[in-house]
Amino acid sequence: MDAYNLTFPSSYEFCSKYEELLQVCQTALDAWANRREEAHQLGLSGKELGDELVRLQAHFAKSYAILRNHTHECAFCLFVATGGNIPVDGPAVTASHQTQPV
Repeated sequence: MDAYNLTFPSSYEFCSKYEELLQVCQTALDAWANRREEAHQLGLSGKELGDELVRLQAHFAKSYAILRNHTHECAFCLFVATGGNIPVDGPAVTASHQTQPV
């Protein structure tokens, strides 16, 4: 079984915003990793390539930070992450919060 390709029973639900942010984060990570690998395979170097890799890394870091912040601010994500033990002073659950079955 591939550790990075997990499957869940259809009864599990995930926050749709989390899923969207996770996809953006994964895409940014893939772009950065692929460009690094391509540069390595082709023996590329130089300031322009370095600047491009830094931009790709920064894009990944920013998307990861947004994802992480969401998991700390979203009541549904907190509920899932803590097994239902949200602190009393945690974020309020809103009626507009949407989940999507997997």
